[in-house]
Amino acid sequence: MALAAAMLQPTFAHSAPVSAKSESATIQSGQVDPPTKLHEQLCEVNPNWAAILGSGAFDLASEDVVGEVKLLQKHFELVVERLGNAKVDDLNASQVKQRLANIQRLREYAAGGVFPQNIFVPGRRPVFIDPWGTHCAVGHLIATSGHPGLARRINQEHQLDELGVITTDGLKEWQLASGLRIEELALIQPHYQFRFSSQTIQYPSEIESLILGDSSALLEALEKGEVQVESRCGGKTLLHFAAAAGDLKLVKRLVEMGADLQAVSTLGCDEDEIAQGGKHSRFEVRWDGSTRVTSANHYLSKGRVYESVRGSFVADVLQDFYGGMDGKNALEYATADPRPSKHGVSKHAYYGKRLPFGNSDKESNPLDEVKNGRAEVAKWLREQGLN
Repeated sequence: MALAAAMLQPTFAHSAPVSAKSESATIQSGQVDPPTKLHEQLCEVNPNWAAILGSGAFDLASEDVVGEVKLLQKHFELVVERLGNAKVDDLNASQVKQRLANIQRLREYAAGGVFPQNIFVPGRRPVFIDPWGTHCAVGHLIATSGHPGLARRINQEHQLDELGVITTDGLKEWQLASGLRIEELALIQPHYQFRFSSQTIQYPSEIESLILGDSSALLEALEKGEVQVESRCGGKTLLHFAAAAGDLKLVKRLVEMGADLQAVSTLGCDEDEIAQGGKHSRFEVRWDGSTRVTSANHYLSKGRVYESVRGSFVADVLQDFYGGMDGKNALEYATADPRPSKHGVSKHAYYGKRLPFGNSDKESNPLDEVKNGRAEVAKWLREQGLN
């Protein structure tokens, strides 16, 4: 191979694996003055920029500080530019091909704007794969180039480590084939800002029970006239909730009672209202009203619906931590993918294909029932002419 094995030992500074001692020292060190220029922010995102910024085309002294997502995207933009300008005379044809493919993957990853969350260590720290399954840039390149197992092993052994101290078997071989030099990979790898936020959500008891798999309370309330078939909750009709939960019996009963198959959802709250919740937010999804978002001064568990795999899945389909979904009909709720919240850690942060600790036996998958139910609901709704 043209790339020497010695490249796996970069000269860049790296931090030791996280420990209680190092975390305590970080906390006790107190607040530092925030950076006032973009180049200072970039040096915090990746200390390797310190030897690069301020020279030639990379003089960013006059640029202003930007938000975290835009900051990471700027970091990747500059990395992609450097990768594109680098000489590749020492690479063979296969390495050049893989290099170009990896640069394109990195470009697409940056444009997506979805990056890992550091909920582990104050300050900034690499996070290879976060609890929601979001890969760091290097992890993404490894996984999407055909080696997801290697990415998972690195995460198990070195989740919060810089590239220079990662010793997982298979990394060296992947790097040599990737067309990316180890110092380039070290520059790609960001340090993510600590964001220990939390959210909790509460639904009316009848809706909460439905999300958890029991529609009897809602059916009883409907029969008694305590809840109307046209009632909405957080901008969604009862038919939307029933479809998301995969409850075909309830879907049919609602239609028999006059539910509008064509009705579409509205948002329960918007981004400005969500922002008012601050670092620790309470969401109250209410009957025939907007979702109320208030602030708390302490960490919050995600709520009762997140205490089971089924509830977590259905709640993430409903997306009420994002204010819900606008303009969706019942069929779209029956077929929508879940969108996990990025704040707080539920007991079941992974589900379906991402369930890392579950039994591989499909018959024991706790989501089979709800997924099959949603498929039956979707089929029936299509038979009624909904599309």
